Amino acid sequence: MKEIPRHDAEAPAAGDCYTVTEIAAAIRQHLESEFPRVSVIGEVANCKVHQSGHVYFTLRDSDSVLAAALFRKNAERVAVRPENGMSVVASGRLSHFGGTGRTQIIVSELVPAGRGDMERAFRALLERLRAEGLTDPARKRPLPPYPETIAVVTSPTGAVVRDIVNTLRRRWPVAEIVHVPAEVQGPAAAASVVRALSRCDEMDGVDTVILARGGGSVEDLWTFNLEEVARAVAASRHPVVTGIGHEIDTTICDYVSDVRAATPTAAAELATPRVEEVLRRCGEAAKTIEARTRGAVGNLRHLVSYLMRSAALAAIAHRVERAADELDDRAARIKERGSGTIADRRDEVASAIAGTAIALERRIAGADAARREAAAALAGSNPRAGIAAAGESVRQLLRLARSRIRSGVSERRARTAGLGRELGGLDPRSVLKRGYAYCTTGSGTRVVSRAETLSRGDDMMVQFFDGGALCRVEEKRKGTPWRKK
Repeated sequence: MKEIPRHDAEAPAAGDCYTVTEIAAAIRQHLESEFPRVSVIGEVANCKVHQSGHVYFTLRDSDSVLAAALFRKNAERVAVRPENGMSVVASGRLSHFGGTGRTQIIVSELVPAGRGDMERAFRALLERLRAEGLTDPARKRPLPPYPETIAVVTSPTGAVVRDIVNTLRRRWPVAEIVHVPAEVQGPAAAASVVRALSRCDEMDGVDTVILARGGGSVEDLWTFNLEEVARAVAASRHPVVTGIGHEIDTTICDYVSDVRAATPTAAAELATPRVEEVLRRCGEAAKTIEARTRGAVGNLRHLVSYLMRSAALAAIAHRVERAADELDDRAARIKERGSGTIADRRDEVASAIAGTAIALERRIAGADAARREAAAALAGSNPRAGIAAAGESVRQLLRLARSRIRSGVSERRARTAGLGRELGGLDPRSVLKRGYAYCTTGSGTRVVSRAETLSRGDDMMVQFFDGGALCRVEEKRKGTPWRKK
């Protein structure tokens, strides 16, 4: 048992010690006497209407919040019903309730004072995204009817992830569920959600992304009203189903997502079909195919039976036989005509061969006479001197060509050696040999050039000259080189 530590100071006198109830009563008496009636301007948040008709909400500004209660008898006659994001002037008395330890204003009058800062920021961002077309229904993608892999972006703890997983497994157990954890509330939530959606974009085979968070106050859900988160949802590579808060909660992410669900469980239901319904449809389709196939086969069977019984086949056989007789008759006539024609053509060919032989003998005799005349003419001129002079010219040209070729080869070898040395200096492997390395993301798809792009727990690959190492970021520093403490 843990004990309350004792103090060395003397215990207060009995007259200076009060009970909690006495202090709470004193605070209440002082507030109600000092502030019998006040008017407070602020933005309405966390507005809830009780079954009894009482309305409970908080008034807030940039620094503080004040609880407010609007009881039923006053709620029926005030000028305006409070709504989240509305800027109002609430008039009434201050009081303190010891049971809850909370100071609040008991509202008797409520008038509007315009929209609050958060509501104005919400409307301004929504209008800007609408002007860019990010909320246009035409750009929203349909969800795959039978998803194989579903990525769930939500908190790793709490009932939301359990409800989504149970619903997905119950409705569509054939799908693979990939949980991408992310913070969904707090200062780091926006960056965490954007990072988780980026991880989903890097995954191949993902059919649908579910972005979910349980219910909460406007402040709890404000992460999903931030511009960087909304743009990450709109730019997602895969269709996104949002299930954020309860049915009455609508965030900027709901406007830019492909499908908006009222709750996280409803998001899981919209992302998947019911396996029983799919099996039922498959059974009906199989029965329809079987019935149509059976009907088509029966019709063909009746048609064949009719043709076998009819006289059509006999008529076709008769026509085939008659056509065969006609072909035989034509073949015989062609053979008779061909025998006489072949004899005539044989005589013509023999006559042509004889004429051709006579013509060839005459041409040979003329060519022989021309040859003898050319030989006599050549005997009168000796080409040896010209051949010798031409040979010397050719030898000189060969020597000159060899010299120039050797010079060009030497010059190119020197130039090639210089370029090789330059390329060796530019080779990144020579830099890695000197002890340097470079880093990529864990998947190896992107080079990490700045420490600020890394977060604790991220995986990265360090590439050396002879291989690589998969590392995890435990700590990072800025400015100075890393040295072990």
